[in-house]
This record gives sequence, structure tokens and C-alpha cells, in this order.
Amino acid sequence: MGQREKAKAELQQAIGQMYDELWQWREAHPQASFDEIAAQVTPRRRAVVAEMLKALAGQHGLGQAVEGQICPECGGVMEYKGEPKREVEHYLEGETELRRAYYYCPQCESGLFPPG
Repeated sequence: MGQREKAKAELQQAIGQMYDELWQWREAHPQASFDEIAAQVTPRRRAVVAEMLKALAGQHGLGQAVEGQICPECGGVMEYKGEPKREVEHYLEGETELRRAYYYCPQCESGLFPPG
């Protein structure tokens, strides 16, 4: 199974789980207002969308090292320092965690995360 199919299957599973949880909540709260229902849906939807954003952001090798990365500050060659995790928060869709390549410039001591 390729990366795309795996990400799609995981997303479909997460959506199904979200739906089941919300359906059970609604059965337990038959008098809930529309706003109360929305208050249950919103955080779960944001979590699922965060996973989709994570999968799409990693789609084109954003976590892969690039040889000869040039420092935008001084023009020197940067050193690859691994792929630390980074919390990313989107103002509409919530937060997720990404792994991105990190580069350090020994000449001017600046860092770049992510490259480019």
C-alpha cells in the first residue's frame, strides 16, 4: 500500500470513528441544542482535518534532507541537523505536528526550519 492509500485509509478510519462517537453522544443527549451539537463536532473535526493537513504537508518530501542547502542570510552552505517535530497551528483548522528537516548555518549561526 502506497503513502497515498495509507493516508486515505487512516483518514477514513478517523472519520468513521468520529461519526460513531458523535452518534453515541447524540443518543445520550437527545435534548441537545444545535450549538451543543456543534460544540461536540468542532474539536473532533479539527483533529481529523489536522491529520489530513499533516498527511498532505508531508506528501512532497518536506521531511527529506536536501544536499547543499544555501543559507538565505549569508549564502553559506548549511548543515543538516535532522528532522525534529514541530507544532503547527492553523487559525481555522487547529494544530498538528510535523517533522521537517532542520538546517544550521555554522557561518552566521542561523537556522532554517523548514528549508526553502
